[in-house]
Amino acid sequence: MGTKKRHFLILYANILIDFCKCDRTIIKLICTYVGQIYLATPVLSEINQIDERTCVKLGIILVEPELEHVMMAAVKKDPLSFQDNLCLILAKEYGWTCVTNDKPLRQKCKLEGVPLIWGIELICILVESGGLPVEHAKDIILEIQKINPKYIMEIL
Repeated sequence: MGTKKRHFLILYANILIDFCKCDRTIIKLICTYVGQIYLATPVLSEINQIDERTCVKLGIILVEPELEHVMMAAVKKDPLSFQDNLCLILAKEYGWTCVTNDKPLRQKCKLEGVPLIWGIELICILVESGGLPVEHAKDIILEIQKINPKYIMEIL
């Protein structure tokens, strides 16, 4: 079985989209070996590759934001989208680590003291935790780089 969970993670849409396009089974492995994954329901609505039922099967806990969180995310006046702000607000409120490749969101999380993990870094943590063989991880990372070169430049 897995090691003790070390993280509480809130994933942003870009990470889940990449994982779903490559190998969605790593999501369940992350929940088992690395930490609990949370996903805000408004962020789920941005992802065509996954639905509520699949989230439950993979171990993702869907979070319905409080009205206060929604209002705060809606009124923020910065370059971040509503969903970006919502991830930041929930991560800060609950002490979760934000997993994103979105640079403006990462910058804002740093300013707010929210812990961060890159999408590829999460796969590496999964390998270190014993949940994924190195060769499989390499294949997934190369596939993500191929389908999403905007966020993942030259690798390996």
